[in-house]
Amino acid sequence: MSETAKIEPSREKKNCERVKKALLSDSPILVFLKKSLKYLNSDLDASNVRCEPCDEKTSGGYVPGKGIVLCENRIYSQKMAENTIAHEMVHMFDDCRFHVNWDDLRHHACSEIRASSLSGECRWTKELFYGNIDTFRKHHQECVKRRATLSVQGNPKCQSKNQAEMIVQEVFASCFRDTRPFEKIY
Repeated sequence: MSETAKIEPSREKKNCERVKKALLSDSPILVFLKKSLKYLNSDLDASNVRCEPCDEKTSGGYVPGKGIVLCENRIYSQKMAENTIAHEMVHMFDDCRFHVNWDDLRHHACSEIRASSLSGECRWTKELFYGNIDTFRKHHQECVKRRATLSVQGNPKCQSKNQAEMIVQEVFASCFRDTRPFEKIY
């Protein structure tokens, strides 16, 4: 192969780029979050959301100062991709609005609580589909706590699952109530 020959993107990369482009222009939650970021002088467009292959534990990520990664090999539906991008956009909003110190476990936990609550990933129907419903009372809160704990546990500064659970519990009430930039949970 010559040095000037282009490598054809994978089917997963092409699908990711197609889904990302459609969602960023048509998804009500993503369009709203883009406008909210713009008010904070942080424009987000397709170039800030990169499609990349990832390990089996994640579907996306936010990299401060660089943007959002959408895991091209982990897109199982358009709704799942929408939830993932929304989650990461809430992190981006928090970073722009509150200047999050990602090494501070309380800051990290607060942003994870907000992102899990506001992105749609803890919707009752989604949780029911995946068999995560133990009780009908306060399930949304339990889902948010579970997902935030897992994320904080992955922070290199976190020493244990117990520490992650304690930090999430410590900041949960105030962070869960904060629905900015939304008026209420989407």
